[in-house]
Amino acid sequence: MASSGLNNRTASSRLFEALADAIDWWLVELRDLARQALPFSNLKPLRLQVASNDGLTPVDPGMNRIGGGRKNVQLQLDDNSFLYRKIKLPQAVGKNIERVVGYEFNKYFPMSIEDALFSCRVAAVQPNANSIEVEIWAIGRNQIDLYLTMIRRQFELDVRLLFIADSSGRTRITRNLEQERRGQADPRQVLFGRVLNLVLAGLVAALVAYPVVRMDAYLETQREEVKRLESKARPVIETREKVMALDQRFQQLVDRKKANPATADVWSYLTRAVGDQAILQRMMISGRKVQLAGKAPSVERLLRSLEKEARISEVKIVGQVTATKDNAFELLKLELELRE
Repeated sequence: MASSGLNNRTASSRLFEALADAIDWWLVELRDLARQALPFSNLKPLRLQVASNDGLTPVDPGMNRIGGGRKNVQLQLDDNSFLYRKIKLPQAVGKNIERVVGYEFNKYFPMSIEDALFSCRVAAVQPNANSIEVEIWAIGRNQIDLYLTMIRRQFELDVRLLFIADSSGRTRITRNLEQERRGQADPRQVLFGRVLNLVLAGLVAALVAYPVVRMDAYLETQREEVKRLESKARPVIETREKVMALDQRFQQLVDRKKANPATADVWSYLTRAVGDQAILQRMMISGRKVQLAGKAPSVERLLRSLEKEARISEVKIVGQVTATKDNAFELLKLELELRE
């Protein structure tokens, strides 16, 4: 039982150590990404040269104090530090020059490809030639690793890109240590970093999507509120439209009365004369003659009532008197003459 508990604690401690290592690696990667995103991330590399005592000194003045972190470094070496060859390759090699040189590296230099860093470039291409001249620079990997250790100890920084240059400052070989680190990284750290990348991407997506979703929900509630107010206000709007239509009709009648004051007076007089004995619907005036149309309970009784008016004479029925469908009224059409 005691052995089982010890094994569990050991497994837990290993898990926490792996988690701590992964977090440290992730923080370094995150800091590196942040530096690349900043405006000053593309500054020229830090230039160092090998002194006579095999130490490293900054080439640029005022660079004795160098902050830590990861930087691009140009390391200037003596020209004798490089191995140089100029060879001829078939022109059909094309873009595979470095691969071809790597296959035949032992043929040109007294070291294996695993122990060397090299670069090559096309020196000259003759027209209509079947071969090309290629320049090759090589240097021992152990020598560069030693300088990298010195850079890490002396200046407290890790190198991202190392530009290995000659004494005149011309870069001959470039080493991408960032890419090498990623290739040699612990798979657990890489997996943890990828998981964190996915989590961060999800969080960013959620932060972006949340306001949009909230805004859609708010707009939907406002749309429903507008519909509710519209349904509530619809009876009021319809009543207002009816009032406006009646007001417009009333205004038309007022305008007609102002345009024909005599007609309005005659209509007013005949309406009073008829009283509740009939409902007048139309009136036509031609000089002193007036034609009336409407309906009355008894056209004959209305006729006798109008004959008694002092200003009315020559009252007569035009056409035949007919009853309405419900027999409640008789349709009338009268003709009369007004006295002065």
